[in-house]
Amino acid sequence: MQTLVSRELAPRVPGVVTVGAFHAGAKHNIISGQAHLKLTVRNTSPETRETSLSGIKRIAENIGRAAGLPEGKLPEVRYGNESVPPLLNDVRLIARLRAAWTDAMGKDAVISKQETGMGAEDFSYFMVNPTISSVYWDVGGTPVEEFDRAAAGGPPVAGHHSALFKIAPEPSVRAGVESTVVALLELMGD
Repeated sequence: MQTLVSRELAPRVPGVVTVGAFHAGAKHNIISGQAHLKLTVRNTSPETRETSLSGIKRIAENIGRAAGLPEGKLPEVRYGNESVPPLLNDVRLIARLRAAWTDAMGKDAVISKQETGMGAEDFSYFMVNPTISSVYWDVGGTPVEEFDRAAAGGPPVAGHHSALFKIAPEPSVRAGVESTVVALLELMGD
């Protein structure tokens, strides 16, 4: 399944297919009659998601056929409810809010960066069905000194969901509230 991303998505199209859990058997000396694989699929468009999901089913079933399994015993692909749609920010709204944040909070307070990770965020549910123009933004909170130490060869800056993750609470909360109020005032107008 690792070939789905490398062979079926264009080189610059992000996508992830990960087998995160494999469960089979109950005892070391008994051959299991079945195995369950749990996968994570991450993407940045509905088309990429469909390519990945249909590819998982195609590969699973045809590997079973290649192994000689009868049609009634082919791997069964079931889709869970833990996935989320891709989070796609509205480009025009990003530009509008970036300008408002820069005016209100200063040029150094607003950093634009290309997303390099494939994290999943359930905020995307607010953006679909019906489609609502939205912007999801990050509020920094890790002290600059931590990044400086990492750049000088010190320990890497821990990300979210790490026991080592740390932020400076007061400036982080202040920036989060201020950026939200600025965005609301910009969107609500006079």
